Amino acid sequence: MIGVVQLSFLKNTKIDMTKTAQKVKDFFEHDFDHYLNLSGKHRSDLSSPQMDITGITAHNGINHQDESMAVNIDADNCVLAVDHTISSCSNSGDKPYGTILYLSYIKNISNYAIAQRLGYQTTRYYELKNRALVEFAERMELYRKRDHTSIEDLRIFEDEQQGKFQKRTMSEE
Repeated sequence: MIGVVQLSFLKNTKIDMTKTAQKVKDFFEHDFDHYLNLSGKHRSDLSSPQMDITGITAHNGINHQDESMAVNIDADNCVLAVDHTISSCSNSGDKPYGTILYLSYIKNISNYAIAQRLGYQTTRYYELKNRALVEFAERMELYRKRDHTSIEDLRIFEDEQQGKFQKRTMSEE
């Protein structure tokens, strides 16, 4: 019965595409470098097919009294989750989402150069990039849990925004 409730919840929940895409952009522009620095990794570490995490996980080998070590392990897991998420994104001819994300946020190639490389006009490229950002947010939900990270949910739902507006309206009255 719980599975049925979850499925109906997912069915009635609509992601705000614009706000979710912006939240993912903000994550890459503001948070991701911080995780890279704390983990001691570089963007080039994500270019290899298998990221070496040296066998350390959030469950083994943590000295809970050493907060600095825990922060570094969490950061390492965050970088790993980003790597897993980008690798799992659609990457076909009509949905080159993984490529767009990788070139844009890992290789730091300009949007113009990526659009040219993929053969898209600017408008079409930005449409695909926004879809890639939303897919990243949806897929990150699995990897942030699987890789035991502190990354917050990057999705924004339309219901949440309406609920916040309604709460503010009620309290103002």
